[in-house]
Amino acid sequence: MSTYLWVWVALLALLALTVGSSYVPLHGFNAAANVLIAAAKAALVALFFMRLRTSDGLIRLAAVTGVIWALILTSLSLLDVLTRT
Repeated sequence: MSTYLWVWVALLALLALTVGSSYVPLHGFNAAANVLIAAAKAALVALFFMRLRTSDGLIRLAAVTGVIWALILTSLSLLDVLTRT
């Protein structure tokens, strides 16, 4: 129970960091900072609440495959948008 409480506190701290970053003028880096914070929150949720930290190797492989597939689809969509004239 203690581990979940600390993860919850970390998620709340990352939420406060996300909200705080909207008030700091970082110009073009606000989006990058918020994506990094969101990735950290997703990693905490996957590792602790989805129990990927203690699961079998096949389950971890399926999770990594899903992340890689999402990155491929996102990069292909971004490539399409950026190459339009």
